[in-house]
Amino acid sequence: MGEWMDGYLARLSEVRARNLSGGGNQYEALQHGLGKRSARERISSVVDPGTFEEMGSLVTDTRKPFDGKKRASPSDGVVMGLGRIGGRTVALYSLDFSVMSGSLGDQGAWKLVDLTKMAGQNGLPLIGMIDSAGERLSMKNGDSGFNGLGRLLKNTCLYSGIIPRITLLLGPCTGLVSLLPVLTDFVIMNEHAGFLWLGGDKKSEPAGTAEFHMEKSGQCDILASSDEDAIDSLKMLIGYLPGSCWEKPPPIETEDDPERREESLLDVMPDDPKYTYDIHEVIEKIVDNGEFLELKEDFATHLVIGFCRFGGRVVGLVANNPDELSGILEPDSSDKYDRFMRFLNAFNIPLVTLVDTTAFPPGDKWERRGVIRHGAKLLHSYSHLTCPKITIVLRRSYGGANIVLGCSRMFPDFVYAWPTAEFAPTGPETVVHAVFHKALAKAKEDGNYEAVFNRYLGILKEQFSVMNLAKHWTTYYTAHEVIDPRDTRPRIIRALEAVQCKVEELPEKKRSIRPA
Repeated sequence: MGEWMDGYLARLSEVRARNLSGGGNQYEALQHGLGKRSARERISSVVDPGTFEEMGSLVTDTRKPFDGKKRASPSDGVVMGLGRIGGRTVALYSLDFSVMSGSLGDQGAWKLVDLTKMAGQNGLPLIGMIDSAGERLSMKNGDSGFNGLGRLLKNTCLYSGIIPRITLLLGPCTGLVSLLPVLTDFVIMNEHAGFLWLGGDKKSEPAGTAEFHMEKSGQCDILASSDEDAIDSLKMLIGYLPGSCWEKPPPIETEDDPERREESLLDVMPDDPKYTYDIHEVIEKIVDNGEFLELKEDFATHLVIGFCRFGGRVVGLVANNPDELSGILEPDSSDKYDRFMRFLNAFNIPLVTLVDTTAFPPGDKWERRGVIRHGAKLLHSYSHLTCPKITIVLRRSYGGANIVLGCSRMFPDFVYAWPTAEFAPTGPETVVHAVFHKALAKAKEDGNYEAVFNRYLGILKEQFSVMNLAKHWTTYYTAHEVIDPRDTRPRIIRALEAVQCKVEELPEKKRSIRPA
């Protein structure tokens, strides 16, 4: 090598070393003291060893601050590049809290603009790790992180449905930067350090915390106990996802027998329909190796969503949980279902639905919260699904939920029902009161109300039973077959095999308009 090159390389090494040090050892020690990793440590933990190729490591903040005091901004607080996870190439970034509290400056924002575009155009999953005080405001002449932030938010929206986008909130995320993770597909939060807040006064202690966003706002998908746990959850999640909308999720070999009949399913459901059961028991018994990655676990708990595999094939599973509010579909659970459904459709992931619900709740309280509007959103989204759709009705399929969960004439690919299934416009008890109110009033006077009520209820339950409805292929409440509960897993796997090459076209149009 010529001596003339040595000087250039020495300068490159000097500048790079300065930038790779982040905010310095003291700030890295402070991060460790808070139980958090540095930006580059996080990236190293995510990617396969030796696969990370950084971009923009020499970038720095070149503008003058308001107070005239120049602050070091190695990489402008944004560490980003390409790497591999399990051999699959991904784009990823990490906001460096050691550099001006991880605030997003102009150059850092524009770095992310280009990374997002690169990921979207090349079909690469985009992973962000955020530990930031928000947008940087300390610039003269009004040039701040706002310059690139608007374009970054636009790009994040433009590539929605094209590439999977996952955000790890491993520290604070405030101001307008808080919009960034919410625009992505999945948010994983460190329950001790993660904090998401747009601005304004906090009225309660938990507000903005990971627990708050998991239980109240629904903006957290997975709650992690530490940085390490968050990264493990990320690797598990991305294993279920394709690289882009042009691919299908990767299948794997499984040792769990596709023809396995599960005898214990016969004992899950209580004999008396007045009693409930935990749907997680059913899920665990039918999926591959009992492995189910649940999302939004503590939000709207009467509806369960998540990823699993059947015969090695990835599916998105949605299930009513009768153990919580009888598995109703109210505004929160509807939003939870709607967003998940649209993600599955975008990325060619089959939808498997386990149904046992008393439908949408009636009454003033729910009408004020827009239960009709949220139900209409579900109807709109389900009507636009082109991914494979398989429905299993376990027990109750009442009211409008029968439609939006794919039990009726919404044309799911397969509808199977356990012999315990009931299809009805509303609960049989409600129908008895509405139709036989005169007979019930007389029975009350005669002192035999309960006997008369139960007699009418028995008649209606027989009418609504799938064993009766299945006699008529043309009924509104269609089940392709009534199955033995023990055969649930093999039936789903065979259905997935049958629809693996499915092609469904929607009516040609420029745009669809969702209900308000």
